[in-house]
Amino acid sequence: MTKVKIIRPKDVNVDLKFEPPLNIGLGIDSETIGTPIKMSMARVVIPPGGRNQRHYHINTDTGAHVLKGRLKWLLGPDHEMEEIVVEAGDFVYVPRGEIHGLMNLSNTESAELVVAVNSAGSTEEAGTMYMEPVWK
Repeated sequence: MTKVKIIRPKDVNVDLKFEPPLNIGLGIDSETIGTPIKMSMARVVIPPGGRNQRHYHINTDTGAHVLKGRLKWLLGPDHEMEEIVVEAGDFVYVPRGEIHGLMNLSNTESAELVVAVNSAGSTEEAGTMYMEPVWK
């Protein structure tokens, strides 16, 4: 049986390639826990003006808590896309299969989120499908 585990900041796996330009610090996943698990949790930093590509996850629901900043979430397919602004303190739930992406509305300060997904212990297990090319 897996025991309680504390993951210190120095032990967090930082992924810069999964959703550029986001900096995704995977604090809880199968790698940091050292055994297969069915959840992941990360601290995500979105640089000033940063925007990830819209995408959806086949295998996971996603929950996010905005720690800092104001973000525009882009939700749904092109023909019925919604734009919703969220800010520090807000929670966002995105069910599996729902297209989503986000943009930091500040051009001078980073924004931060804590993101948790169920049913996947790694980014590969999430089954992410990208709807757009990487934003530069």
